[in-house]
Amino acid sequence: MPGLVELAQAAQDRPVIAFAIIGLVLAALWKGLTSGQPHPDNVPWVGKEEGKPFAITRATYASFNKAIVWLTEGYQKYSLKGKTYLIPDFSGRHEVVIPINKLKWLADQPDNVASVRAAHYDVLQGDYAFTTPYLLETVYHEHVIHKSLARKVDNIIPAIHDEIVNCFDTTWGFDAANYKEIPVWDNTMDMISRISNRMFVGLPLCRNEDFLKHNSAFAVDVIMATSIMPFIPKFLHPIMGHLVCLPNHYHYWMTRKHTLPVIHQRLADIAEKDANPDSKIEIPDDYITWHIQVAKSEGRAKEMEPEMISRFIMPIEFAAIHTTSLTLTMILFDLLSADRAQEYLDGLREEAERIFPETLDAGGRWTKKILTKLVRADSAIRESMRVSNFVTRGITRKVVAKDGLRNEEEGWTAPCGSLISVDEHSRHHDPAVFPEPDKYDAFRFSRPREEYEAARERNAEDLQKYVDMKNLSMVSTGENFLAFGHGRHACPGRFLVQHELKMMLAHIVMHYDVKLLPSRPPNQWLGTTIVPPMKATISIKRKASAPVNK
Repeated sequence: MPGLVELAQAAQDRPVIAFAIIGLVLAALWKGLTSGQPHPDNVPWVGKEEGKPFAITRATYASFNKAIVWLTEGYQKYSLKGKTYLIPDFSGRHEVVIPINKLKWLADQPDNVASVRAAHYDVLQGDYAFTTPYLLETVYHEHVIHKSLARKVDNIIPAIHDEIVNCFDTTWGFDAANYKEIPVWDNTMDMISRISNRMFVGLPLCRNEDFLKHNSAFAVDVIMATSIMPFIPKFLHPIMGHLVCLPNHYHYWMTRKHTLPVIHQRLADIAEKDANPDSKIEIPDDYITWHIQVAKSEGRAKEMEPEMISRFIMPIEFAAIHTTSLTLTMILFDLLSADRAQEYLDGLREEAERIFPETLDAGGRWTKKILTKLVRADSAIRESMRVSNFVTRGITRKVVAKDGLRNEEEGWTAPCGSLISVDEHSRHHDPAVFPEPDKYDAFRFSRPREEYEAARERNAEDLQKYVDMKNLSMVSTGENFLAFGHGRHACPGRFLVQHELKMMLAHIVMHYDVKLLPSRPPNQWLGTTIVPPMKATISIKRKASAPVNK
């Protein structure tokens, strides 16, 4: 590795560097031998070999390759019996994993007792990774989304659809004679970044290559920081945190030169529109506008500062783009490698072509109401999120109450600072919950919905049955589907993601022929995170019969 060779040469030439390297290595070893997340004393471990020297340290390092084994063991040995257990984590953030029957108990805890914000702040290195701690301390961007998105979804769907069409036209193209290899992960990241930014910053910035490049680099910087910082002793964080995150500041600085002019102009336009309602100025319906309007209505002077608006765009970019890109990548590989892949593609195409004509009254653009009818597409997405989710533990909370969090039923207390979560991976793969749980069945959730709709046309409506069918939608959360979290802190952007992914799937099946995969390119486990194959490709060509622009 050239980097290691250069580092060794520098250490030889400069003794100060050699001492610094030795110090960091010793500090990291010291951290591994002495530290760990607080946890209850009377809860059993999986993966920890009791009685052996440095048992927790050994388990911590082993967890990088043993996560799936230990999750399965913990689920079978403890969770299915309603018992809690502890699992080591490679980052040193060992977690208290509760059984599914305690999901509501955890989700209902007040934020001043068990905090999702504090858990995210720690995992995402909020002190350093996002250029200022204020962003993840206040998570004002989440507040803006909560206040605005549900009311605005129908308004922004046409713009999102327009961007989807543009993305496929410019990256997958129009060639109907020859198949083209598409690097799925890279292409998905490119498209989702443009589509998401159509909602965040609007045209033309959402297509600016320099802006998108530095946004993507910033997200990688955050991931690097979250990977490196847990292995640096706490007493070195004030120094090393700023050094590790120097690239984050650089890439943010490169994005702000694009966002600040847009924000300044938007503030001026909104002020003029407020002063003169008859003004012909058109205010774009995007995150920048929502942020300004919410902050203004709440008298939040700091959040009205152009610099702060620009900074708040970064965490929302990070949250939306990578998660949606991972999800779409998994969907494509699951769908194209399934045993009944051709049947699924034909079914998705039939549904899309049957329903899309209803958009003619809306100018040939999807609407929220029409998209709800794509139940097969909805099911194909939900099923992939079940069988191939990139997160293995969810509903994570950090105990922030000074006296800890007591579970009277089992008699343990999670001390302040401990992490509590649910094993969603094992729940999603439980054969008692989902028949053939490791098999991707694209229409697993749409079959009962379509059968119900057919029966409803003949019989009086069964209200409870109607509710049960609604709960099979990909945005519905519960103990059997936790990909978006659950409870009051469930992902606020999931309603837009639902429509975005459904429009993309519909566009693919109506416009392109895609070769089936002989087998699914394998995912990779990195500790307790699952990542898709980053270099795998698919082969596509434009349908000769595809409409030019819809």
